[in-house]
Amino acid sequence: MKKHLMTAVKIVFLLLVCGFLGNYFYQNRETIRNLDWNIDKISLLLSFLFYFLYMISLASLWHFITKLNQCAVSWSEALKAYFYSIPGKYIPGKVFMLAARFPAYENAGKSLAKVTVCFFLENICTLLGAAFLFVISLFFFPNDLLVNYRYAVILLIILFFIFIHPKILNFFLRIAGKLIKKDIQIPVSYPEMLRTVLLFIINWLAAGTGFYLLVHAVYPVPASQWLYTGGIYGLSTIIGILALFAPSGLGVREGILTAGLLLIMPEEYAVTISLISRLWQTVAEILLVSGTFLLHQILKRIK
Repeated sequence: MKKHLMTAVKIVFLLLVCGFLGNYFYQNRETIRNLDWNIDKISLLLSFLFYFLYMISLASLWHFITKLNQCAVSWSEALKAYFYSIPGKYIPGKVFMLAARFPAYENAGKSLAKVTVCFFLENICTLLGAAFLFVISLFFFPNDLLVNYRYAVILLIILFFIFIHPKILNFFLRIAGKLIKKDIQIPVSYPEMLRTVLLFIINWLAAGTGFYLLVHAVYPVPASQWLYTGGIYGLSTIIGILALFAPSGLGVREGILTAGLLLIMPEEYAVTISLISRLWQTVAEILLVSGTFLLHQILKRIK
């Protein structure tokens, strides 16, 4: 009953999102039609290149984590398993994302329990990397709202590096593990965790830069808003991941992006760009999955 109820909630939520967006664009069709849609093709192309860099680096970081937990396959096999698992992100719960990675590691005789732990660690580091990018972006907030809270932001940064200590994370993971009846523990030291999170933060800068270039391709956002737009993208990803009722954060992520972009551009541009970002991300991921499949088939024929 719970499973069917959750499925019904997801369907109703998606229908409401589609209905709201359809009504918005219908009510504002004339305004949107008359906007200046002069797309900067160079910025658009660069945005895709940065997103490809982000995804390839993310797959490499997955391989790095499996090496830390002594359950790694070769780098090429790890990337192939990672890219083949991407479609699973559009199914709520991320279970299919994890399951899609199992065959490569099972065939190599690796512990699936360790692979599962690595999957949890990857998701935690993804959230932490995005969170740090958002915290840093607060220094570039486009109005004076946070001027009197800069010391609070600095405190958040200090707390961030304290919170990522494995002993603290494992404390909360034990609580979460009891709820889902699984033993979830991070098997790394603090220096290893610190290094891993820093790598994810650097990678998130690539993702944030890609999103900024996408925004700039549609609307002339100044370079001074680079970190702000990247931070909003990071925050939208965090909320999207945590919104388990929405496949790949559909609707939730776009809402956060719209709210953040409203501070630096007109409403019609903000709503439209938030939807374009979904298409941008999906197209890039389809190209990566398709490219991985074609390359694998070509290499098989050569051998």
